[in-house]
This record gives sequence, structure tokens and C-alpha cells, in this order.
Amino acid sequence: MAKRANGEGTMSRRKDQAGKTIGWRAAVTIGENPDGTQNRRWVSGKTQGEVQEKMRALQADLHRGLLADTDRMTVAEFLTQWIEHKEREGIKPNTVQSYRDTVRRYITPHIGRIKLEKLRPLDIEHLLVKLRQDGKSASMAAYTLRVLKMGLQQGVRWQMLPRNVADAVKPPKVERQEMHVWDKKQVGAFLRATEEHPLHAAFYLALMTGMRRGELVGLKWEDVDFKRARLTVRNNLVEVIGDGVPGKQRLGKATQSSVRIEVSTPKSKASRRTILLSKGTVEKLKGQQAKQREWRTAAAGAWSEQGFVFTTVTGDLIRPDALAKLYDRLVEQAGVPRIRFHDMRHTAASLMISQGIPPKTVSERLGHSDVAFTLRTYTHLYDEQRQEAAFDLADLLDEEEAVGQT
Repeated sequence: MAKRANGEGTMSRRKDQAGKTIGWRAAVTIGENPDGTQNRRWVSGKTQGEVQEKMRALQADLHRGLLADTDRMTVAEFLTQWIEHKEREGIKPNTVQSYRDTVRRYITPHIGRIKLEKLRPLDIEHLLVKLRQDGKSASMAAYTLRVLKMGLQQGVRWQMLPRNVADAVKPPKVERQEMHVWDKKQVGAFLRATEEHPLHAAFYLALMTGMRRGELVGLKWEDVDFKRARLTVRNNLVEVIGDGVPGKQRLGKATQSSVRIEVSTPKSKASRRTILLSKGTVEKLKGQQAKQREWRTAAAGAWSEQGFVFTTVTGDLIRPDALAKLYDRLVEQAGVPRIRFHDMRHTAASLMISQGIPPKTVSERLGHSDVAFTLRTYTHLYDEQRQEAAFDLADLLDEEEAVGQT
């Protein structure tokens, strides 16, 4: 007898020992087992019509790709399928690679071989414990749990799992890192120390606008409006981490990853924003434009015109990591407290808040998704502002008027 094709169903009666019909059951073929037998999904019910309806629903799910064979699927196999799905969705390459690396490095070695349908909350608890024993940070363990939870939730949506077992696992507590910023005096010292550097305008722009590193090196002249004193953030230059190049070695071992530069869109809808520029910032950008003209003339045929505001002396792109390393050296030379490149963004926010700029405006300039995030992130700075807002009536009235009010 020929085997039934995937999606074909069979229906039969369920009888008691006396041969009386007590219900119905049906099966839909969804694949083949390792021994060559058919892998089926069964449904049952009291009436023939009820079971027919259930069987049609199974067949519809199979045709939509929602009825997967999970009997033999491991956690690692499922997460690989999930990551491929995220890639097809158009998720940014660095985000997909982050998911892939997290699965490969932290999830697969510990729970990857467990059958997907047999995964339990305790298995995930053991995973988190093992990560901490291996010296991984609480934030890394929390991120690993978040990636696993996202993957399993997709499994629920695909109807491969009845529930997300990771929901029952509490993430490890992550201590919020203390924010480090420069004060006005330190900002001035750093900018004076870097005034003659070819990328001085990039640092100035970072401190005045809070633009991210990738947004700075991805800025193009066509996005700068000198007449209206504003710029539009449309690009984000990112380093995309991919798989290792076949045959390429480093220190005698095959490379695990490769890096390429890619001009991408900003990280979120809110990040695609227009920023108003001060007169001083406009002058810095005009100076950068004049400087670039001199480089173009000096480089002649070696010049690579790509339209970016911040480039090398031959017009080539500046890698985000190269900008950060250069910044670290300049901070040391300037003699100011060492803070991360990203902390210049926090410094910009601090300067805006100290000037009394409204939270909504600060949020928009930084490209935050909502003002609530800005308030949460910089709550300590706003607390200082609120303390200054506490005043006595005597602070507003002269002494005689104040006495009259008592």
C-alpha cells in the first residue's frame, strides 16, 4: 500500500470492547520518522463532524507552515530556524548576528540537545547558573534569557509549543552602571585640546547634539542644511559581524567571524530625526567642509568621493571602532577624566538638561523612542533640577512684602 503524502488525513471510529462507537479520531501525516514510518498528528472527538473540523484545521496549519514536526527537533535546531526567520523579516544584520552568537556561544552548549517539546523551566534555570559559574555577567545572562524567550515565543505563535516555558524563569538582577559625564569645564578642555585635529568637528557635533557614533560617521553633506541650520540623521554606519571567511586563519586558528562596514538606516524610527544646530556648530561644520576641500585637492586622483562629512584625508569611510580608539587616545592626551565615546552622548544630554531644555526636546534631539525613556535614563539630572525648583516665597518677594504675607 502506498504511503500517504504529507497533509493527507485518515479518520476512524473509536470503539469500546463491545464494539460500540464511542467517538472518532483522525490523523494527518506531517513527515517521516527515521525508521521510514509516517509521523502523524492525531485529533479526537465525540462526533464525526467535530473530528473532521479538527482535521481540516490541522491540514490548514500544515499548509501554512505552522504545523512542524517537533517530535525530534532539538532546542538548537529550532533556534536556528527562528534566527533564519528573523533574517527573512529584515531585522538589522547586527541584531541577527547578536542572536546567532548568543545561541551558538551560550544556549546551544548547555541546552541545545534537549528536545524542544521537553524543555522545562528548570533546564533554563540551570543554563543561567552555568553562565554565572563560567564568569559571564548578569547582563549577559539576562540577555541570553531574553533571546531564548523571544525564540520560544515565536514557537508558540507557530503553534509548535503550547506555552513559553521561559516565561516562568526570572531574569537575573542587573545592576545599572553608573553614568559618567563631563562637566562644562571638562567639555571645554577636551574641545580645546582637539581643536587642531582633523576630526575635531565630529567630537564637537557629538557633544552638542548627542549623535551616536555610527550616526556621526554616517552623516553625509546632502543631509546638512546650512541655510536653515539643521541636519537630518538618515544613515548609521555599522560594523556587521558575519561568519568567518573560509580558509582564513588568525594565530593559527580558523576565524570565527568577519567584519564588514555597511551604511544602514538608524536603529529606530525615532532615530531618523532632524536636529537644529547652533551657530557655533554650523561654523564647525563649515570649517570641516573647507578642510575636506583641501584634502581633496591634495589627494587628487587618490581621493574617494562618497559624500560623507567625516572622512580620512583621502575621502575614505571612517570605521566606528577606529573613531572610538582615536577618541580614547585624545582623551588621555587632553588630561580629562576617561569616559566612553557613548558617554559623550550622555554628556550632551546633561548639558541640555542643565540649560533647562524641556525633556521632550532633549528626547527628540537624542532620538529616543519616547520622553519617558529620557526621564528614566536621566532621572538623577532632573532630580537636581527639581531641587532647584523648590523655593520660598521670600525668594520672589522683597523682605517687606514677604513679612506682609506671614
